[in-house]
Amino acid sequence: MSGRYRVPATGPLMALALLGLALSMMFVDTPAAREGRPDVKVDVTASKEIVARDASGKQTVHLVQADPSGPGDTLVYQIVYRNQGTAPAHDAQVIDPIPAGTLLVPGSWSAGNAEFAVSVDGGKTFQSYPVRRPVKAADGTTAMKDVELSAYTHVRWTSTEPLAPGATRSAAFKVTVR
Repeated sequence: MSGRYRVPATGPLMALALLGLALSMMFVDTPAAREGRPDVKVDVTASKEIVARDASGKQTVHLVQADPSGPGDTLVYQIVYRNQGTAPAHDAQVIDPIPAGTLLVPGSWSAGNAEFAVSVDGGKTFQSYPVRRPVKAADGTTAMKDVELSAYTHVRWTSTEPLAPGATRSAAFKVTVR
């Protein structure tokens, strides 16, 4: 048997459901996976980032419950995925839509042992950040320009190493509420 399998997200998704966020975890079946079976579980939490300054001007960042949030708020999505199966999950991918009404915060993502990519076409294709497109100027010349933040629709992490049985990895990204 070969192909891609979708493993449903589990865990505290109530705050994410309010934002219409869906998360999927996929892996590619390989000969090693046929000996056992990966069983990848995904937990997602959403927090609001609060930045405070003390009397000396030192900045501290606190994460609090994401609800309620309003324009200008920064939300942090933390994703933890673990393989509870008996075989490695090869080429594991976490694909996450950027919630409607928010903008991806440039450079805000993290994920060890994974490559990060973004989509500007509803998750059909992914490429490195920033996405650049040719734009024709009034004088007829064409220049490459970064697409607007509002064009980003999805983020994706692809594991660069198999996710071993019992292993846990994490990823995160931030968005700003419009």
